[in-house]
Amino acid sequence: MLSFFRNFTKSRYGLIAVFLFLGLIAIAFAAGDITGIRNGASGASNSTLATVGGQKISDTEVKDRIERFLRSLQQQGQSVTMEQFLAQGGLDIAIDEMINQAALVEFARKSGMQVSKKLIDTDIIAPATFRESMLRERYGNWLVNRATIGTDVPNGVVAPYASLLLERRMGVVGMINTAQMDPGPDPDDKALNAYYVSHRARYLVPQRRAVRFATVSIDQIRAQQTATEAEVADAYKKAGARYAATQKRNVRQLVVLDQATATKIAGEVKGGKALAAAAQEAGLEPSNFEGIQKPELARQTTAGIADAAFAAAQGGVVGPIKSSLGYHILVIEKIEQIAAKSLDQAREELSTEITQRKTAEALAALRQKIEDGVGDGKNFAELLADAKLAAQVTPALTATGTDPDNEAYKPDPAIVAIMRGGFAMENVGDEPQIVQTSPEGAFAVLTLDKVVPAAPRDLASIRDKVKTDYLVDKALEKAKAAATAVVAALDKGVPMDKALADAGAKGPPPKPFDFKRQEIADKEQFIKMAFSMQPKKARLLEAPDRKGYYVVLLNAVEPHDASGNAEAMAGMRNALTQQIPAEYAREFIRAIRNDVKVTRNEAAIARLRADLTRQGVR
Repeated sequence: MLSFFRNFTKSRYGLIAVFLFLGLIAIAFAAGDITGIRNGASGASNSTLATVGGQKISDTEVKDRIERFLRSLQQQGQSVTMEQFLAQGGLDIAIDEMINQAALVEFARKSGMQVSKKLIDTDIIAPATFRESMLRERYGNWLVNRATIGTDVPNGVVAPYASLLLERRMGVVGMINTAQMDPGPDPDDKALNAYYVSHRARYLVPQRRAVRFATVSIDQIRAQQTATEAEVADAYKKAGARYAATQKRNVRQLVVLDQATATKIAGEVKGGKALAAAAQEAGLEPSNFEGIQKPELARQTTAGIADAAFAAAQGGVVGPIKSSLGYHILVIEKIEQIAAKSLDQAREELSTEITQRKTAEALAALRQKIEDGVGDGKNFAELLADAKLAAQVTPALTATGTDPDNEAYKPDPAIVAIMRGGFAMENVGDEPQIVQTSPEGAFAVLTLDKVVPAAPRDLASIRDKVKTDYLVDKALEKAKAAATAVVAALDKGVPMDKALADAGAKGPPPKPFDFKRQEIADKEQFIKMAFSMQPKKARLLEAPDRKGYYVVLLNAVEPHDASGNAEAMAGMRNALTQQIPAEYAREFIRAIRNDVKVTRNEAAIARLRADLTRQGVR
């Protein structure tokens, strides 16, 4: 999630969208003030985190915006915790972008730019409340857009970058496995508890909620809306020609613009030539009507053409007949007689149609009744009593409908929709919600029953897992020490096999690699790392899931000149054209920040980070 957010700011429009996004969070913050739904900031001291010219950015503002951002993600079914947000640099991103936004406003005002009250008021509903947020957005849009105009890239700039994509690198990679390292003795209680405390975020259970709900299913309504015999008989009576005897015909048609050609082709077909062959010789192609009835043929052509086509015998040739499109020639290839249907024969079809219609109407009426009740201020129990529905309660589930305490629990699609609705609610006791639970229109009425804050599992309940993690980390430390020794040996010219053996490293045999830069997008991270290394040098990289360490030795770099490669040059020019506006924007904002004087209060930022960390594990 945050990696996308970070990457998104690398484009010009991404930067602009970040300003809009922060503005929207600010609007949500202000809306909370109006409606009285803003939660009190626990432990907030209203410290100033940064000063931008004459503007101040407070810890309360940043904290509230972050909390609303995370709540919005949870409402969308993304289970993102405060720990994950902080670990991925979310706090720094939020503060930095808010500084950028404030700096743009400060610079714009300093330069004499003004956003009129009237311009802002045309975009907002409550001018007094939202004007400041919209004003910041408008300044940001004006300044950043204009700073990124002009992205022509000369060949002299394109060629070095294009050449990098053609660059070839060769080397070898070794692996030191954590599983093959001796982790040492088991931890005693003191060591295990200390390890648990320092790694609590690893054992965090995300926020869960229990939702009280009642479902209204299609089957439930359908069972009460079965078509009666009287309704079926009435529908049959009103069906008119629908069940009368009729014909279906396969008709091949050719439309010709001039009468002479049409008359010639019609004569050839009547003489035995296939219509398709005659049409092909004239540079034309016929169309087909498969199993068509007379009214439909009349709709697609004309009534006269349909009359003639259905008067002809099978194999007959009709036309030319003139219409607004030209002259029609038709061949009747097949006639199928459809017998009339009696009431008994049509009963099942009509019964299904009537039941479906009644079900849809009853479902819509019940939902409207419940929605009206919500609008009238009725609580959850009153709504269910009026609709004669029975309440159920979910277990404490995450926003995606999973149960961290029961891996075997598999939510059905309805529960997933219900939990999404539950996480969209602010507090227990809020107005009941109605959510759709199936594409066919089934729905549920729900209310928030309980909120279980995010918290780490008790050590006693996961003691074996914590012990395993402790031992894995100890083994990983030894794997890192061995990898560090291998890197030092490789930098001195020792061969990979010998360096691994001398360090007592255990793992699979080293493997060579040979790639061009343009080939590494989907390769392992250690291959990508090789393209940032110096030749004849080695580096280590931790493997995913604490499985050990990769040791990469780059043997050689083979450069290539792309200046004569038109395809490579065009591709890189296109890529640079997309990236340069963002670079212009970043440099422009950096210059603005230098101009308006930005002062960061690192001590206050550290306090906020600690406060958010404590909040995440409570």
